Amino acid sequence: MNGHWHKFILIVILVLPGYAFAQSIQLTGTVLDSAANSPVVGAYVSVTKNIPEAKPEYVTTDVNGKFVFSGLTSQTSYVVKISYLSYRDISKTIRTADGNLDLGKFMMQEAVSNLKEVKIIGQVTPMEQKGDTTQFNAAAFKTNPDATSEDLIQKMPGITVSNGTVTANGETVNRVLVDGKPFFGDDAALTLKSLPAEIVDKIEVFDKLSDQAQFTGFDDGNAQRTINIVTKADRKVGQFGKMFTGYGLDDRYQAGGNVSYFKNNQRISVIGLSNNINQQNFSSQDLLGVTGSSGGGGAGRGGRGGGGGGGASNNFMVGNQNGITGTNSIGLNYSNKFGEKVDVSGSYFFNRTGNSNYQGTQQQFFLSGGAQNQFYDETSSTSTTNLNHRVNLRVEYNINKNNSLIVTPRLSFQDNRANSATAGLTSLGDGSKLNSQDNIKSSKNSGYNFGNDILFRHAFSKRGRSISLNLNTQLNDKTGLGNLYSKQLYFNNLIMPGDTIDQQSHTWSDGTTLGGNLVYTEPISKTGQLQFNYGLTLSNSNSKKETYNMSFDEGGYTDLDTLLSNNFDNRYTTNRAGLSYRFRKGAWTANAGVDFQNTGLYSQQLSPNNTKVDQSFTNFLPNFMLMFRSKSGTQFRTFFRSATNQPSISQLQNVIDNSNPVSLTAGNPDLKQEYRNTLNVRYSVAGASRPYNFNAFVLVTQTNNAIVNSTYIAQQPTELPNGIMLEQGAKLTAPVNLDGSWNARTFLTYGKPISKIKLNVNLTTGFNYTRAPGMINYVTNFSNTYAMSQGLVLSSNISEKIDFTLSYSGNYNVVRNTIQPSLNNNYYTQGLAGRLNWIFGKGFVFQTDVNNQSYRGLGQGFNQNFTLWNASIGKKFLKNNAGELKLTVFDILKQNNSITRSVTETYVQDVTSRVLTQYAMLTFTYTLRNFGKMPAQDNRRRNDYEGMPGGGFPGGGGGGRGPGGF
Repeated sequence: MNGHWHKFILIVILVLPGYAFAQSIQLTGTVLDSAANSPVVGAYVSVTKNIPEAKPEYVTTDVNGKFVFSGLTSQTSYVVKISYLSYRDISKTIRTADGNLDLGKFMMQEAVSNLKEVKIIGQVTPMEQKGDTTQFNAAAFKTNPDATSEDLIQKMPGITVSNGTVTANGETVNRVLVDGKPFFGDDAALTLKSLPAEIVDKIEVFDKLSDQAQFTGFDDGNAQRTINIVTKADRKVGQFGKMFTGYGLDDRYQAGGNVSYFKNNQRISVIGLSNNINQQNFSSQDLLGVTGSSGGGGAGRGGRGGGGGGGASNNFMVGNQNGITGTNSIGLNYSNKFGEKVDVSGSYFFNRTGNSNYQGTQQQFFLSGGAQNQFYDETSSTSTTNLNHRVNLRVEYNINKNNSLIVTPRLSFQDNRANSATAGLTSLGDGSKLNSQDNIKSSKNSGYNFGNDILFRHAFSKRGRSISLNLNTQLNDKTGLGNLYSKQLYFNNLIMPGDTIDQQSHTWSDGTTLGGNLVYTEPISKTGQLQFNYGLTLSNSNSKKETYNMSFDEGGYTDLDTLLSNNFDNRYTTNRAGLSYRFRKGAWTANAGVDFQNTGLYSQQLSPNNTKVDQSFTNFLPNFMLMFRSKSGTQFRTFFRSATNQPSISQLQNVIDNSNPVSLTAGNPDLKQEYRNTLNVRYSVAGASRPYNFNAFVLVTQTNNAIVNSTYIAQQPTELPNGIMLEQGAKLTAPVNLDGSWNARTFLTYGKPISKIKLNVNLTTGFNYTRAPGMINYVTNFSNTYAMSQGLVLSSNISEKIDFTLSYSGNYNVVRNTIQPSLNNNYYTQGLAGRLNWIFGKGFVFQTDVNNQSYRGLGQGFNQNFTLWNASIGKKFLKNNAGELKLTVFDILKQNNSITRSVTETYVQDVTSRVLTQYAMLTFTYTLRNFGKMPAQDNRRRNDYEGMPGGGFPGGGGGGRGPGGF
């Protein structure tokens, strides 16, 4: 009996897919822009049986504007509907025959309205769910005439901009696109600040798959949370921008602006900035490791800037650096379409920042075994100068209807100079002193980073069969020179009560990574598709450090310190092969697969000792995705993926860093790779039929062999195995692998417009649990942090002349430690903010913002309550109110402050930093708004049937279905 069943199952597997294809009828067509005669990429196309209550099937158009439906029934009537943002919908009724049917070309017309002739009546739907994309209609959110895109999106449910980071429903936004194309690289905040709100038609939030994943339709785990700004059809031609200059008390100044030239596909934008009021333009990657920050749960910080500044963590980061910063920068962004086959977008950015900061730091360490708590107090003064150039380019070449090529090179150069003076004291809980230090340090670092991706994609004539090859290259090089002069006192060492260090270090590091990934997809039924993938990555990195002590005999730094010198070579080879299955039918989509990965690690220390590490890691990496999308706007998505993370060369390099002589750091050549499991669940409800929208997000991450810190604090003078002496109270920190790392986050948003009082109400709530393992004096500690957050935003929707926002955010943190319960801690941070823009009389403008920050439960002297209040009064003049003269007073109450709490697995740290204090500034601003008319529209006859709701955009949403998609 069992044998017969096996034969039956084999027949089903072999015969049914072929039978399904034999009965399948294929429907094809091409969607084009009627004016430019160019493909409309990412348009939503549905096919519905022409019977009551029939459910539609959806696809999106590929890079050539083509769509394909398989599995249709012959001799059946269907309704084909096409929709895309800023275009008029198209609907057509067709009847299939016995063979495949090509519907030919569909010419989409821009949906341009003459506002002088057409009066739109009715409430605009604020938010809708379009496939994988959450779409906000800009017309539903009122802003003042000078508002930026950043001002606009902060009125939208679940979207926030804080300290230069853009988040959507609790997840960090990595990219902002404009009409589906990159704009100033990957910098979210800079893009939002550069575009005026008045040109925005829609805001789309989605997970942008990698170019290869968009083509295949299989999520490869490299998706980025992305915002796409869809511009109004009548704003695609013209010049717009803003220029400003100002001067104030204490020699505060600012000047800059942005100017954009749009002519359909050709878009040129220039930005510039010069100021000393903390408007900053730099990326953390440009600091070359000179500065750093500790991990853990942050308690937030006070206002540090005057006049703004926001940013992202990538190319053109407009973020905040502690202290006071002067900035000079200029950038250029260009995009265009050449013919019907080549799309080009690129940017150049130059930046120079100079920063000065005074900082106070207090650390409390968790010790076990009855040892007293240990405290470290430090004051420091630093000055840094950072200079960088960045170039990004993306070229898309659609060779023909079946082949395309994408090349994305990027190059950056950096130069960093830093000087600091530090005084630190280590003591016990009873107040007794252990050691103190006074350090003077300087450093010079320069280097470059180069990367390039080449992606070739081929779609076979059989729908769903495709092959793609992605080749990537990464090169980096860095050189550094550092000087350290330090004096230490050891209060309990009678033999050596003190020590002096006078040394110079030279560092060199470089790395090369070459990789390739081959993907093949094959349809096995009208609802199923297989993907085969193979990837190979070769990585080699070298790092060398030479440290010389001052030789008084020779009068220079000539005495090589072998204990602080090292030459290290590191090589990785990774082979990865996998198989995945994708199912899609109606509102349901599912992916499941597994990858087999083998990683070989070869590390060799060439000096001062010759040691080798040769390891091999073998892993099975499963992945799973299930998604449901209803026509009413409800969406559910769950995603699971396993991945590995390799230790960096700095983590592997076994060399002592004594830049802080009482807090040494070193690498660990025996580190293993991390193995991480991630579960992501999303649920959203939105749509025209609902007066509200709701989003829920859950993220759980579990890590085996987590790379964490092991800290050894000397209870008495101790000589390390490498011969370095740790005095009492001094520390050595090195990375180790530990299990038991967990992180769980949940975030909920609820938004609803209250039309009677013209307000938008947005509620957010979240919970975060972190279980961070660490080791202190060879005892494992687990720091468990529970963080609860609550937020409320009330934003006006009254008119363009009065715009206000009221907000509240509260965070309650509970910290519990396994080895030192007496150091368990609860602390609370709260923020209350209000902002008002009021245009009154004949062009008068009043603006004010108030931000109150409260901290409770921090270290002694860190609990504070302060209010930052800024206000300005201005007058608009010139034609169309293009000019504005404004007087601004920053920090009216003289209470500006900056506080940060970090909780790690081994210590709690509180930091206060220098901030910008009260000043007044007079600023002149000129606004350019010159929009032309769109080219004459193609007046070809179109079907007058009602179309389906629009959605999608080039390369995003819709699961990223391309020529090889399904």
